Amino acid sequence: MMDPCGAVAVLDSAICRGLTKQELYAECNRQHTDCAVVFHLLPHADQRSENGGESYARAVMTMRLGFAKPQQQVVFVDPLTGRTYRVDYCWRLADGTIIVAELDGMEKYTNPGMTNGRSMQIVVNEEKQREDGLRRAGVSVIVRFTFGDVLHTERLDRKLAEAGVPKAVAEVHV
Repeated sequence: MMDPCGAVAVLDSAICRGLTKQELYAECNRQHTDCAVVFHLLPHADQRSENGGESYARAVMTMRLGFAKPQQQVVFVDPLTGRTYRVDYCWRLADGTIIVAELDGMEKYTNPGMTNGRSMQIVVNEEKQREDGLRRAGVSVIVRFTFGDVLHTERLDRKLAEAGVPKAVAEVHV
């Protein structure tokens, strides 16, 4: 009954909390209802999403827009500073190109709990330093998008396509 991309976010959360895919399959089998949708969506679940927004965005990218499934929470090390950076989404292409995408929210610039008392200027400067570090670590392209882009899929589609994110061989549109 739920939007498939939203359902993937729920499945991600359940798996992240320790439920195995096998346990979810077993529970569906115990129910006397049609669980075909759950069986269809379960392969799309991934416990590496850090929040529902990341899960939903990944589901939109792959299931609605047909992009290749990204790796999530990939760590890069800046060879100059030794700092580590974890990215939301990463695609490594056969030609060596590395594309990362980051789901951005305004909270990291304005929420005192996330800025730790730093000014917006300092936070923006740190984001610039982070992007520089990612490039030194081998990242070729950095795509930034908002949840608004996820909801207006044509914007997300354009950003990912312009960045060179490949489409999946077999597209799944929902």
